[in-house]
Amino acid sequence: MGQNANNNPVLVGAGQFTERLEDAGYRGLSPVEITAEAARIALADASITQAGQGVDALYAIRTFEDSVPMLAFPFGQSNNFPQSVARRLGIETDRAVWAVSGGDSPQNLVVEACEAIARGEISTALLCGGEAMSTARHLMQSGKSADWSESIDAPVEDRGAGIDYVTGDELTNGLGAPMQFHGLIENARRMAKGKTRDEWQLEMARLFAPLSDVAAVNPFAAVQETPLSVSELASVNGANRRVVDPYSTRLIARDHVNQSASLVIVASHVADALRVPEAQRIYLHGYARASERAVSLRHDVGAAPSAGLALNAALERAGCSLSDIALFDFYSCFPVAVANAIEAIGLSPDDPRGLTITGGLPYFGAPGNNYSMHAIAEMAVRLRRRPGEFGLVAANGGFLSKYSVGVYSTSPVAFQSIDSDDLARQMVSIPTVPYSERPNGRGKIETYTLSYDRDGVPGKAIALGRLETGERFLARSARDDQETPRTMADQEPIGRLIKVSSAEGGNLFSLLSE
Repeated sequence: MGQNANNNPVLVGAGQFTERLEDAGYRGLSPVEITAEAARIALADASITQAGQGVDALYAIRTFEDSVPMLAFPFGQSNNFPQSVARRLGIETDRAVWAVSGGDSPQNLVVEACEAIARGEISTALLCGGEAMSTARHLMQSGKSADWSESIDAPVEDRGAGIDYVTGDELTNGLGAPMQFHGLIENARRMAKGKTRDEWQLEMARLFAPLSDVAAVNPFAAVQETPLSVSELASVNGANRRVVDPYSTRLIARDHVNQSASLVIVASHVADALRVPEAQRIYLHGYARASERAVSLRHDVGAAPSAGLALNAALERAGCSLSDIALFDFYSCFPVAVANAIEAIGLSPDDPRGLTITGGLPYFGAPGNNYSMHAIAEMAVRLRRRPGEFGLVAANGGFLSKYSVGVYSTSPVAFQSIDSDDLARQMVSIPTVPYSERPNGRGKIETYTLSYDRDGVPGKAIALGRLETGERFLARSARDDQETPRTMADQEPIGRLIKVSSAEGGNLFSLLSE
């Protein structure tokens, strides 16, 4: 193993917390406070009952506000989120990590903590994250105020937002929201499958309806509601209005939530000292990660092979086949994130084992970068009831940009530190396409997305296309061009002939007659 067996890392604590506006005991907790709530639960679950007892490293997931500063709420925030949480818990540590942005961060931090423990650098790690976006929106809509600002002078490794999977040209040409990027990917995938828009809406609904069933019985779900049927998800109406093409509101991540989750990972000698029962110890059997180029630079915009590479590598490293996995949780911010992943490993959408144990991001909730911390916490609880069985958590970051996978079980295993350099080399070997930031001339639409207002009127259109010279480009419809978005909403845009020209502040396109 190359390490002291007493330093074998084990997950011994898991905690989740949800605060709903309608709850009788609603307190309007800040992001720091709600994160500390889950951390207390995880510490107690690990039999760490004395405040700060033995915790020598704290890893905190980056919040929505700290990931996208221009969209921050007006209530202030901590300048040192990890240490703010530590102080709520009575923990003093010089090893405080403020993670980089991305939904893959929870799984990546599990690996990082396990590696540090295996090397003997630390013995007890607390991982935590949380969001209070629902409370923030409620305060703003109610005209109320709050002071969530904190200034702490304490050691922290602040890794920054790290949004390096977006190009300047994508931002210049109107791409910014996750649903726009995923819309480009989803529409490209739809066309590759030869489906119409209506057929694809039904297919997305069939994929996600079972997730809603799971969320309906999860006590930690952001909203307690009855399951949504396939017909309810497939029908675009006032309750399920179109937001961007091809997504309606019930098929995208629910990010206005108040949720937090936390994990405690310790060296085996600490677990022994805490008298943690063997049946409560969860081991990381295999893991892997892989990344993509920016969306506009991918060879095949409708696919992200990084997911399949990471999934298959994690299974192989765990010594598992797909049939050995009893429980799955696939990151489900948008339908394409799930479909891309399960297709890559040959898992059927209607596999009886299900695709989530939480209920997924649209129905359970999408607490910023921290969703997969909930998935891992829930996986730990489920696996304790199913000793010896295996569970797989697949976490996605960015726009199918970063994929991180972990395979877990109560079955003891010696931790092995394995890098994913081989997967990185495979991804780099995939050819890219010639790209023009200042396109002029005729071209065809490869994929697209449209934004809709609350009345269902299509507005800005964004096209990813190819010039007749073969170069790819991004462009948007002109602000005063209402005809192009309306035509694209009524007729299939992919494959349409367009005229594109570079302009100050971005590229513009218009449809040409066939």
